[in-house]
Amino acid sequence: MKINDLNTVIEKMDSQSIPVLESGIVPYHDAFDFQLALIEQIYKKDLKGIILLLQHPPIITTGSNGNTKNLLTSVSNLKKLGIELTGSSRGGDITLHGPGQIICYPVFNLKFFGKDLNLFVHNLEQVIINTIIPFGLNGRRVRKHRGIFIEDKKLASIGLKVRKWISMHGFSLNVNIDLSYFKHIVACGLKDYPQTSLSSLLKRDITINDVKEHILKNFETVFNISTEKIHLE
Repeated sequence: MKINDLNTVIEKMDSQSIPVLESGIVPYHDAFDFQLALIEQIYKKDLKGIILLLQHPPIITTGSNGNTKNLLTSVSNLKKLGIELTGSSRGGDITLHGPGQIICYPVFNLKFFGKDLNLFVHNLEQVIINTIIPFGLNGRRVRKHRGIFIEDKKLASIGLKVRKWISMHGFSLNVNIDLSYFKHIVACGLKDYPQTSLSSLLKRDITINDVKEHILKNFETVFNISTEKIHLE
């Protein structure tokens, strides 16, 4: 996922379907720069948007306020462990991304989806809730907290930013991520809601590919759209 792929992606976006770009493990900053470039083109050409599905190398990000009070280990120790620390323009508190966690960045022009950020968040949560139903799990919302919870544990997190009514960032869903990563932070600032994963809850291995198609199917249902996967050479 590189900026020089942008023209190819934009060509695919000029249709009624929402294109889906699936990548493997993509550095956080590369994905961030790609989203910024997408936003400019979506705004300029008045396009509906795109869905990015990927993973990140181990990285801890702070929200737009840059607060590190919920970081539980030193920066030097993080470096030894191969975990990057960086600020992010998204809302929300500190969080962690890593392999085994689906990152979904819906870069959507909210002009086509009601121009209602609360509704957009609600719909993203519904996508996640619907996605895990086939796995026998009933996700729930917790008042005043974004994301999806299973009883007293958090399975998925949401953090967004909107520019020119175009969204960036999105949600992360823990599939088979190494949960020991989270001991270095109080994820999302929620001491009472430790992170969990699909594999941990189901006591069996769940892969990223097991979950991706459910996410896309539910984007189509919840947002009343059609999607089309695009492939970069």
